[in-house]
Amino acid sequence: MGASRQSTFSVSISETTDSGIKISTGFDLAEENGGLDASGLTLTFTDGSKLDLVEAGTAAGSHVASVPGASGEQGISATTTNAAPTSLTMGHSADAVGFEYHTAADAFGIDGFKASVSASFNGDTSAVSSTTATLEGSYSAGVTYVTDAGDSTVTVAGGFQNASFNNTSATKETEVIHGGVSAVTGDLTVGVGFATGDYLRGGDTTAARDATQVNGDFTKAGAKYVSGDITFSVGVSSGEGKDEALGTAATSSADTRDSQGASIDYAVASGVTATLGYTNNEDQDEGKASTNTSGASWYVGTTVSF
Repeated sequence: MGASRQSTFSVSISETTDSGIKISTGFDLAEENGGLDASGLTLTFTDGSKLDLVEAGTAAGSHVASVPGASGEQGISATTTNAAPTSLTMGHSADAVGFEYHTAADAFGIDGFKASVSASFNGDTSAVSSTTATLEGSYSAGVTYVTDAGDSTVTVAGGFQNASFNNTSATKETEVIHGGVSAVTGDLTVGVGFATGDYLRGGDTTAARDATQVNGDFTKAGAKYVSGDITFSVGVSSGEGKDEALGTAATSSADTRDSQGASIDYAVASGVTATLGYTNNEDQDEGKASTNTSGASWYVGTTVSF
């Protein structure tokens, strides 16, 4: 049981040049961690396309299918070496020095189609030891297509991520693909997504998981139904990953993480939402049950936005 206070304060700045190009940036203030999160620059052109510069992120990350799941902040936190992926953005990484280009809507004359490409460069990184993985460069692409199918609006999204690391022992690079589809019919939303591939994980705060290569798969499915002021959500996910030291084959047993959750959100008033959420986790580390990160958790809370 615990209490959590969260607050954010965001500032955005923009200017439009005489030629019609919009230049925007901003920063977030967060009292809890005492930090300042500054964003890069975004150039929005007159045709609707955009170019993100500095801390641009990845194109694959910009085109991830929106799959419903249980809301709330329930979860179980404990030290673990479990390497099973937990999101559709597994393996996505980019250096701060880079760019991401987004096409305008209805790109290439295709209604409902959008695409992005991105790259980042860290050529100044020096050689590192066999126990440290430093991101050197990354390339990514992503697409989203929205269309109507009868009474439903269907969205298909997918992406590819490639990243290289400066490491004396690494024999693999990050190569991950993901895809998914969601459909909205009236008040009902359903979705499913998957991700698969190899990726390197470096800089993990858990020493036992630092500088490891992972061959992983992740699948997520869920549904959401809105009835007046009440939103019902359910979701399931399953992740499996084999983690090994850099330069070695993935011969160990797989780590797995299966999760099932449900929630009810009630709009009490404008900007005020009460949430009741439940999630059950079933973890295995190297093929053995991980009891300290498995189990059920509840969440009861309220979000206030203004």
